[in-house]
Amino acid sequence: MGNPHCPGILEVIMDWPEGKDFGMSPEEEVMHAEDTPPHNKLPANEKQYALCTDGSCYIVGKHRRWKAAVWSATQEVTEATKGEGELRQFAKVKEIQLALDIAE
Repeated sequence: MGNPHCPGILEVIMDWPEGKDFGMSPEEEVMHAEDTPPHNKLPANEKQYALCTDGSCYIVGKHRRWKAAVWSATQEVTEATKGEGELRQFAKVKEIQLALDIAE
C-alpha cells in the first residue's frame, strides 16, 4: 500500500520511533485536544456558546451527496446546507463554516 508517487512514505510513518522529536521544540509539538464534555455537563455560562455540528456524505445511485448542519439548543438556531459531488471532508468544512456564521 502507500502512494506509488511517494515510495517509502508509508514505511517512515509505520516505523516512527517512539519519543523522537525530529528537532521540534516543546512549543512546536502538537498536543492532543481534550474531549468536550456533553452539553448537559457544561457550565451555564458556556452553554450559550455551545454549537452542535454534523457533516456527512452519502451515495445515491452514482451520485455523491453531502449535508452539513449546525444547531444550538440555547439559541434555538438551526442551519443546514447540502450539495453534490464532494467528499465528507468538504461537508465537515461546511459545518464549521456554518458554525462560524452563527457564532458571529
